[in-house]
Parts: sequence; C-alpha cells; structure tokens
Amino acid sequence: MTQAILFDWGGVFNPQHESLEGYRSIAQRYGHSAESLYALLYNSDEWRQARVGQLTSQAYWAGMQQKLGIDGELSGFMNELFAGEQLNQQMVRIAQVLQRRYRTGLLSNALDDLETILERWQVANLFDVVINSARVGVAKPNPQAFELAVEALGVPMREIVFIDDKLRNVQAARAFGLPTVHFTTTAALIDELGSLDVLKPHERAMLREEF
Repeated sequence: MTQAILFDWGGVFNPQHESLEGYRSIAQRYGHSAESLYALLYNSDEWRQARVGQLTSQAYWAGMQQKLGIDGELSGFMNELFAGEQLNQQMVRIAQVLQRRYRTGLLSNALDDLETILERWQVANLFDVVINSARVGVAKPNPQAFELAVEALGVPMREIVFIDDKLRNVQAARAFGLPTVHFTTTAALIDELGSLDVLKPHERAMLREEF
C-alpha cells in the first residue's frame, strides 16, 4: 500500500522551462538555439560539479554568464535567463491533494539555492522532506540518491511512488526497486496515479473538473 509520494522538481513543477519553451526567446538573444543553450547550461562539467555541491549556485551562474559573454550584474542575467519559468499550478494542486493522505518528498538534481526557490514559489510546505543533490553530494540516477530519499521518508521502499520527467531517472529508480511514474503531462499523471490507486476515483474526478 502506498504511503509516500516522491517528486522530482524540474520538468514536473516547472515543465515549460525544462521542456526548452522557456529558453527560446532568450537563447536567440544569446545567439543559441534553445537546445544548445540548454546543453551549455546542463550538460557541462560545471553543472555536474554544482549539482553535487562542488560549486555554489552563484559561482556556477557567474561562470555561465562569462561563457555566454554577457556583461552586467549577475542578478540581471539570472532574471533574464529565467523569465520564461512558470510554476505548474495544476501540479501544485495534485501535490496538495496527495499530501492529505501521504508523506511527500522532493528528490531533485539541483543547486544549493533550491530551498530558496521553493520558498519563493511558496511551495516548500508541499514536501515533508527535501533531498537536494547539492546538499547531499549525490545526484540521480545514482542509486544512493534514491536510498537517501527512502531513508528520509521513513517508509518501506515498495510503498513509495516516484515521479520524474526524465526517463533515465525513472528507469534507475525502477531498477532500485521504487514504483515509478514517468511524468509527461498532469492529465496523464492523474490517470496513472488512479491506476495505481494512489488517487481515488473522486479525487481524479475533482482534479479533472478543476483543470
């Protein structure tokens, strides 16, 4: 029986930015495609260091600003870069419904400012535990990340449902032994959670009506 829900952050709660839509206009200004800008930011050695706490978020973004050749204050660069980021309010609502009956956790490959971001979006209270890769020094899909999440949630592994938009993380979690859902859309998530009996029929109906 499910006792806990473990969420990913990027691509689940802010899918527009993670899906590159939030990058397209700013990428053009920087002389990149959305795809090449995303690769520069998130497929670099610097990112791999920062996401396990070997670089601070400030040092990481300052380095990216320098790589892109952008002058000015770091705060201005950051505001411009993330102007397209939007919180998925439907996902917030789903989490609120799930939080009524389950322990909830967040397992994110992130920088050391994740907790500040959660507070800024006013969603920190959605999660009983937060496992930030930059704080714990290990990132998905490393099995140790899932082990830390299971320990933090304090319930048996088979009673946790893990939700992530990246297939490699879903596959790694499944191999570790976690029940998983590959996130694509909120509508599909509602259906999958219903099929797992995580969402009850009346909850599914209520969420569909709200959306």
